[in-house]
Amino acid sequence: MTKAKGLETYKKYWEDQASFMDQSPWNQQKILKLTLSGDLEKKIEGLKFSNHSLAREGGQLTLRLKVPYNYSELDDFEAKAIELLGIDKNYVIDMSLKNSNCTKELTKTN
Repeated sequence: MTKAKGLETYKKYWEDQASFMDQSPWNQQKILKLTLSGDLEKKIEGLKFSNHSLAREGGQLTLRLKVPYNYSELDDFEAKAIELLGIDKNYVIDMSLKNSNCTKELTKTN
């Protein structure tokens, strides 16, 4: 039996890794941005990405995901992310860590 892949697998894996902590497992300042080949369009539906995290731009797909709080301490975080998502690395055009534009934490403190 093949292992489950997709957004839920990605989220559960990182949440389980941080289950001993008393805080969110997610880094609020960074996101992982993947630019994927448009050829993946038909296959990506089964991975259940939300419209919020997946965008179609110029024949390519752009996927934006939360990253774990300790992403910088992990060996080859990007490769593990692709594995958990179930995306063939041949479909990945670009992968980068970007500053998050999320204002959720800012509005909580005001």
